Amino acid sequence: MNEIEITSDPHRQQQLYWKEMINLKADASYIRLYRDSLGRWVTGLGALKAIASCGGIAAWVVWKEYAFVWGAIIAASQLADAVKDVFPFTKKHKAASGYSMTLDYLFNDIQLEWENIFSGRYSDEEIMKLRHKLGKLQLDALQHNFPDGLAADDAFLAQAKQEAEAYFKTTYGVN
Repeated sequence: MNEIEITSDPHRQQQLYWKEMINLKADASYIRLYRDSLGRWVTGLGALKAIASCGGIAAWVVWKEYAFVWGAIIAASQLADAVKDVFPFTKKHKAASGYSMTLDYLFNDIQLEWENIFSGRYSDEEIMKLRHKLGKLQLDALQHNFPDGLAADDAFLAQAKQEAEAYFKTTYGVN
């Protein structure tokens, strides 16, 4: 049987924390992209409802003899209301907004912790506890905002990773 030799790396906990920091930045970017995408749908459906409601009344006043026109516009407004319940863009947008803010706050906090870790102010045990706490806070935030989970979007994920890499290159001078 082949044995794997595990060597002791005095900076292992620092490296693990650094990776968690990169992943958190990518997660924050991902949820922001997701939130913004949902925001476009929320705005579009809201605009459709407003135009349909007001347009239906206006069409009725102007073209009373064309009842089918204003009827169709009002039907479009009702369809927009029904779609809102079938595809809960507004609910998901609100959840994504809350989750995005939480991840941004967490990232801000762990950047400060990183400076203390990097300067050697924390022991390996303290770093492990910080990583554990961060993981729990992330899971709690996800559960609170998306109790049914959050589906992955490969395009958003790729873009989020690129944004995180660019951030760390700009801020810390590393890839």
